[in-house]
Amino acid sequence: MPTTDAVNTYRPLLFSIAYRMTGEVMTSEDIVQDTLTNWLSRSPDSVQDPKAYLAKSVMNASLNHLSAVKRQREAYKGTWLPEPISWPHPVLDAKLDISYGFLLLLEKLSPLERAIFLLKESFELDYAELADQFDITEANCRQLYHRAKEKIASSTRRFTIDPHHQQTLLEAFSQASTTGDIDSFMQLLKTDVVLYSDGGGKVRTAINPLFGRTVVERYLRSMIEKRGAALTVRTALINGSIAFLFSDQDTQLLTTVMVLDIDEQGIGHIFSLRNPDKLAHLQKN
Repeated sequence: MPTTDAVNTYRPLLFSIAYRMTGEVMTSEDIVQDTLTNWLSRSPDSVQDPKAYLAKSVMNASLNHLSAVKRQREAYKGTWLPEPISWPHPVLDAKLDISYGFLLLLEKLSPLERAIFLLKESFELDYAELADQFDITEANCRQLYHRAKEKIASSTRRFTIDPHHQQTLLEAFSQASTTGDIDSFMQLLKTDVVLYSDGGGKVRTAINPLFGRTVVERYLRSMIEKRGAALTVRTALINGSIAFLFSDQDTQLLTTVMVLDIDEQGIGHIFSLRNPDKLAHLQKN
């Protein structure tokens, strides 16, 4: 019978696989819990390699979920963004990249490409094992993996921002939120900054991505002018990046999570999550 220690050892990796596949927090937790429960019910000698067995089980469940929500995702109103997740997370493998930039790259892959890429990168499985897992030929598996890697390789560069830069950014936006003076924050936007906003058709927000400093600055200024006085703001790490969490002053409900993707030149991407369904799991934090 698997022990509690064994379950706790595997859970972070399994959750990371499910989350990077589905982009949904509660769904990932359910997939992992169901997989572990099934494993606990099996006889000890029925699974020779628990890590591989559990990873494959989670991957299959994730693929089934993506198939089930395919039409819903295609009909989604506006930009679909993965659900934000607090960082560090108690059941998340900290060695794996869950930044919004990386998750959106994964979204460009087909579910099968994504699954093969993540399994090979995480477990270094050979093509024969992957082909057996997905019931395809080794040649097809190799092609899918290289196709996925080519799509991702050019955009995986990450930067470590020094503490002084982080503090400057936090102070700039905090001042903007409390005083309405957002000039210092706007100076941190790159010329080609892109803002993605996800309201899911449930709250008013930009339906399409906003491109360029002028357009993004206009949008942020309008947001501060219209809603800034009614909101409180705090900073946090979300998906490994600096984020600002806006809450309604009266209800204290979280209304917006704004995640910033930063390099040494400034803010290159802003991910604004406003769909209340995607913020519910963060309300208690």
